[in-house]
Amino acid sequence: MKKIILVYTLLLSFSGYGQYVEVIEKGKKENLSPKDFMIPLKETEEYQSAFVGRYRAYYPDTYIGHLFTAIAEEAERKGANAYHIVSYKEGGQQNDSELVLDTYSIEETEIDKVSGSLEKNVIYIFGDPSTKENSASNFKINGEKREVKNNALVKVVLKENEEVKITKGGITGMSIWVKWKPEQFNKFYSFSGLGVDGAGFGSNGASIGFNTGRIFPVDRDLGYFLIQVLKESK
Repeated sequence: MKKIILVYTLLLSFSGYGQYVEVIEKGKKENLSPKDFMIPLKETEEYQSAFVGRYRAYYPDTYIGHLFTAIAEEAERKGANAYHIVSYKEGGQQNDSELVLDTYSIEETEIDKVSGSLEKNVIYIFGDPSTKENSASNFKINGEKREVKNNALVKVVLKENEEVKITKGGITGMSIWVKWKPEQFNKFYSFSGLGVDGAGFGSNGASIGFNTGRIFPVDRDLGYFLIQVLKESK
């Protein structure tokens, strides 16, 4: 069993929340240059020599995406650019939400390899960042009425050469169009401004933060994390 080393506890502030972030295991890679993205790893055995550290973020009744962002910001400063989910759980008023990630610093060739294996040409729409699923947001996909509950997602798979129209609101609302493209990274959106700004996976996946009014693009790093932990809205 690996020895657990408590290095420090850091209080971070994000979107009005305070998250406690702990480094509970420290890797041998040190003095790395800061990074500006975090790519998900499905398998980690071949990356053990690139291990940066194991992080735990926790705080009562906190949206899991906020915990991811808190860890990612700290791990990137330490030179990490990849992660693997160890565990997570949703909390409530009386108990902590918790996320544990292993983080790694992998080479450019490995980044290209991992990026190539990521899911492509799927649209994900996220509900409001709340731990409670007691309300939903209404919208339309190609004119068809849909809804996405809080703390959940809606998945739309783009077919080859297909273009999808997403509409939020009525006459004064807004619409966006998303078209299938070869090897296009997934597109992530919300109606709450969740994770609008941020970087993606280098030149082939850079994310540009901008405000589109009522439909917001979600940072790609956060989006690829959320689709691993959130359930589809029913």
